[in-house]
Amino acid sequence: MKSWVHQWPQYTTSNFRDAAVMDPHASPADRKRMLDGWFDHRMADMNENNPYLQNFLTQNHIWWVEYAGVDGFRLDTYPYNDPQYMSDWAVKVKAEFPHLSIFGETLVWSAANQAFFTEGNTVNRGFDTHLPGVTDGVWKEAVYDALNAREGWTEGVNRLYSVMAQDFLYKDPGRNTIFLDNHDMSRFLSVVGEDFTKYKSGMALLLTMRGVPQLYYGDEVLMKNFSNPDGLVREDFPGGWPGDKNNMFSPTGRGVKENYAFNYVRTLANYRKNTTALQTGKLMQYVPENGVYVYFRYDQEKTLMVVYNSRDNDQSITTARFNERINGAKQALNVITGEIIGLETLAIPAKATLVLEIIPNNKH
Repeated sequence: MKSWVHQWPQYTTSNFRDAAVMDPHASPADRKRMLDGWFDHRMADMNENNPYLQNFLTQNHIWWVEYAGVDGFRLDTYPYNDPQYMSDWAVKVKAEFPHLSIFGETLVWSAANQAFFTEGNTVNRGFDTHLPGVTDGVWKEAVYDALNAREGWTEGVNRLYSVMAQDFLYKDPGRNTIFLDNHDMSRFLSVVGEDFTKYKSGMALLLTMRGVPQLYYGDEVLMKNFSNPDGLVREDFPGGWPGDKNNMFSPTGRGVKENYAFNYVRTLANYRKNTTALQTGKLMQYVPENGVYVYFRYDQEKTLMVVYNSRDNDQSITTARFNERINGAKQALNVITGEIIGLETLAIPAKATLVLEIIPNNKH
């Protein structure tokens, strides 16, 4: 069918302005161009108003899950899709596979813009998208600010605090996918200036924060490069084929620093995998003071305290302010080192992050 893709009198690209979809004052022409314009000459925009195309796409996704055992879908460039069809798609796919993971790529740079695409009609959109979560690009940018920028009232680590404070916009912010980089972006290590302490702090934030962490291959062994062009961040992972000079799949193929990074990420990732407080637990954060950001993840099983020092100098803090979550405990387990430390005063090196499991007094 000619109407399988959107037709225009002459070639027309999208305006790539997601705001035109949600703007109550938007021109209908702007909204139509955003939704129906082509991505480029080689990427035609499919007409999701065509009922035959709708049926094909929905059945195709269901077939792939059934055939290949797919665990979930990352819905690329989600804001460019027809909203009503995507809502219908989500209802039908989830009816077949209630536990399928679904999230939309929405690199839109504001929490409100992100929430607009998520389920629950929480921002007065007028209908339910049935989309459980999105790529939380706003969180990623806030983490970069917390790691790289000097603190201000709304800058630096305070930006991260403020982004988290906007979680009221979502039906369930825990369904958002949090990440530090991907195939379209400069690699995390390069963005933090190859600063190893910042790298560890970013990984600690990623693997202890609410949401579903997404790791891009190779970050765990310090792969780097800026996305200029994109191919530089899509290089082959070293190893895996006969005759490869380097094999980072093996500890002997990694250098000292790469092994340290690998083991650091593995420790945190496995700890999260075995700790329900980090998977489905609640989050409580505190207003940063003197550049130190503290939050807790907790449930009935465990309480975790995460402390990030965003300043360029070592700091020491007292913990009396956090007693509503520490609950009088005197000691904590350092998740990375395995050491038992005292809780009354904490020393945090510059740009470093502590991940601590609170030891209740009745477990001494």
